Amino acid sequence: MPRTGRRAGDAGTRETILAAARAEFAASGYSAATIRAIARRALVDPALVYHYFADKSSLFVATLDMPADPRSIRNATQASGSPGAMLVEGFLAQWESGPGQPGRSFVTLAQAVSSSPEVARSVREFLGDRIWEGRNTADVELGWRWNAVSAQLVGLAWNRYIFRLEPLASASLQEIATRVGPVIESLLIGDLAAPATEGDNSEPS
Repeated sequence: MPRTGRRAGDAGTRETILAAARAEFAASGYSAATIRAIARRALVDPALVYHYFADKSSLFVATLDMPADPRSIRNATQASGSPGAMLVEGFLAQWESGPGQPGRSFVTLAQAVSSSPEVARSVREFLGDRIWEGRNTADVELGWRWNAVSAQLVGLAWNRYIFRLEPLASASLQEIATRVGPVIESLLIGDLAAPATEGDNSEPS
């Protein structure tokens, strides 16, 4: 008689949980997905999910082969005296750790979010949870800053790992951080002036 009910842990349990998590995140998005729902899909006890993954964010990172939790990079940046350079170096370094060709995990993530609106939604919600937590997301100025910073960082990774543009592709992380860090820092803490509205003919002071 075949066994029914929840599975116990075995050699393939982790991969089963990852497959269930990918399906649940795609169906529900990151915010609405729960460990309990993922466990139901995997036919395991929720405690077994926590045995392999510390929390939902860790599980999501694993489903997309993301090398690090963005919150750890954010926290390190906030504690640095040179936040722009630290953010650039930390963001790129995470894609160059571990086995395989440097940047391979970024390429995989780029392919995933480009081919699936559901994955893109989940990544967007995940980043909102890990980076924006505790921030006033209704603050338009802050929104512009983080959008501009994100565009710069993703553009750097895209040109380094996908287009492989020189001299960026072969430059050291330290050189990139030194060159691009001030630009990122100006977006983080500098003055982002809003464009003049139509009909504004005031003379500059």
